[in-house]
Amino acid sequence: MPQGTPHESLEKLLNPRSIAIFGASDNVDKIGGRPIYYMGQHGYRGTIYPINPQRDRVQGLRSYAALRDLPHTPDLAIVAVAGQGAVDAVDACGAMGVGAAIVIAAGFSETGAVGRALQDAMTQRARAAGTRIVGPNSQGMANFGTGAIASFSTMFLEVPPADGPVAVISQSGGMSAMIYGLLRQRGLGVRHMHATGNEADVTVSELACAVLADPDVRIVLLYLESLQDAATLARAAALARARGVPIVAVKAGRSAGGARAAASHTGALANEDRSVTAFCERHGILRARDPQELARYAELAMRGPLPQGKRVVVVSNSGASCVLASDAADDCGLEIAPLAASTQTALRACLPGFATTDNPVDITAALLSNNGLFGEVLPAIGDDPAADMFVIDIPVAGRGYDVASFARDTAQFAQRARKPVAVVAWQADVAAAFRDQGVTVYADEQQAMQAFAGLARLGRMHAQPPLPVEEGETSASRASAHVKDVRAAGATGTLSEAASLALLGRCGLPVTPHAVCRDADTAVAAWRRFGSAVAIKACSAALPHKSELGLVDLNVNDEPSVRAAIARQHLIVQGLHVAFEGWIVAPMQPALQECMIGVHADPVFGPIVMAGGGGKYVETMQDVAVLLPPFGLQEAESRIRALRIGALLDGVRGEAAADVRALAQLMVDVGQLALDAGPALQSLDLNPVRVRPAGEGVVIVDALWEGAADIRSDRHQTRAKVDNEP
Repeated sequence: MPQGTPHESLEKLLNPRSIAIFGASDNVDKIGGRPIYYMGQHGYRGTIYPINPQRDRVQGLRSYAALRDLPHTPDLAIVAVAGQGAVDAVDACGAMGVGAAIVIAAGFSETGAVGRALQDAMTQRARAAGTRIVGPNSQGMANFGTGAIASFSTMFLEVPPADGPVAVISQSGGMSAMIYGLLRQRGLGVRHMHATGNEADVTVSELACAVLADPDVRIVLLYLESLQDAATLARAAALARARGVPIVAVKAGRSAGGARAAASHTGALANEDRSVTAFCERHGILRARDPQELARYAELAMRGPLPQGKRVVVVSNSGASCVLASDAADDCGLEIAPLAASTQTALRACLPGFATTDNPVDITAALLSNNGLFGEVLPAIGDDPAADMFVIDIPVAGRGYDVASFARDTAQFAQRARKPVAVVAWQADVAAAFRDQGVTVYADEQQAMQAFAGLARLGRMHAQPPLPVEEGETSASRASAHVKDVRAAGATGTLSEAASLALLGRCGLPVTPHAVCRDADTAVAAWRRFGSAVAIKACSAALPHKSELGLVDLNVNDEPSVRAAIARQHLIVQGLHVAFEGWIVAPMQPALQECMIGVHADPVFGPIVMAGGGGKYVETMQDVAVLLPPFGLQEAESRIRALRIGALLDGVRGEAAADVRALAQLMVDVGQLALDAGPALQSLDLNPVRVRPAGEGVVIVDALWEGAADIRSDRHQTRAKVDNEP
């Protein structure tokens, strides 16, 4: 990767003083002709160098036979030729010292291994020469602030450009054009519209950093099919938060089928969706489901401060609209909170007696006889403690309604209130009147409340800087030196349950007491030492899932039952022909709930920590909290309580509350352990973790450590220890 900040290294892409076009054409409907036409139409003041050996002039400009014939080295080249011609053009750019090249040609990594090898070799040569590459398979880049439109998108012919505060950066050229069109339909101007294609070199994340150096950019919108450069996107998110600029992203490929389609489209690997969500939440990036939702979020997010809560006040001239808005708010997790008594008193002074003065505020058909009601009602509710956001719902307005004054009064209120305000209006002329005043408009209540819910999530993320791990030494960090010694072994290995429990125990985590036994006699002896009912489980690194094989017996509490369990399991193990370490004998652990904590080493994001309901149904329930370490105790606890199992952990129908704080602390410690372990830990499965009543802690009953470190030497130490110290 080239040295310097992303903005420095991409300056010639975003603000080129001169542009060469390989494959330049007189035909404005061809890929090589359209950028020249666009730049002529939209005021590009730099120098354009058409390259076409068959013509002396292209669209009135002098044409050149080859790059080497240019009088000056251009800042940027557009490569609009295909096949080997594209590779040769990029090589020529590197030889001449061109700062950057946009490769429009397809046929590279998106086609498979041969295309990827061709792309990689081309990119390596360009990097060595100091030439940055956008693409291949890119629709191009456009800066409407300077007129540098190095793109062949047809959308600029369908929807005329207008400069504005929005930056759109996309891996897909088609989606960048769609998002641009949706924004322009809403009357929003776009400054940057960039498509990165296969991302052989320049990534969406780098461009996000770069456009944030533009002081006129007030919101950054992303479309991603894969995320290969998470560290740079995290840096972009930090820059955005420092400037108060929201980043909203569509991450496609959420489903397995979508991930496969994304891989074939961009030639990149898709990321596991829960990991992406955890990353976005950690760095204050709001996710949208699709480009339409992205545009709806953008119109609201760019126009004012983020909300401080999730309470919405609704004002309408229709009782039915008040009901629909309340239902939509509830669907989206928002609150329609009661207005203060003082606010209702102020509303009664300006509304007729039959109007509703609580939230939602139904001003009724009185609006028809008094077109100034909005101007009177809105100031009365602006400072109410129940108001974080406002929806003005106008189902119908026609002859007799002064819509222009409604729009002016609403715009003035929004400026004074400094809180998010949106209007619901499906009639085109009514919507246009409000948009002309800079007020956000949605077609129905559901769209408005979904946008407010997204804005509220973004507000919560931005209100809380990333939580540091609490001061003090965690139990996992006390063992970090040992884990790093294990990592230094450098071989691959999957640990048995006994070895996994022993390693976690040495790291200070609360593992169940247990013994590893060779035969029925030592198992009986262990049961006697524990003095209670026990679990008996066959132990082998080759048998990570024992219950499905009939290799687990629970609540065994007499000598004949111990011997019978050992004999039955021994027959099963003999038929499996696996390396066998013996049997784990452990006392049954009373608890209120069973949970799980897991770690997955993501190749892009690093370790991902998950927690949720445990036991054999964990894969089916899919009810998990996902966090990127390091994270703090408060964050872990709040995420656990937000799960469906959270209500059970708090106790229901007279049950005692479980020790959620201890479960959250274990989640924090496991996260730190994963960071300390590095590649020695590829995955960790603690299931079940039994959660005792509040104040009594948690205990890890079963564990499976899988990673790149071979600690077979530790297994013998573990075996001796647990045999002698049950």
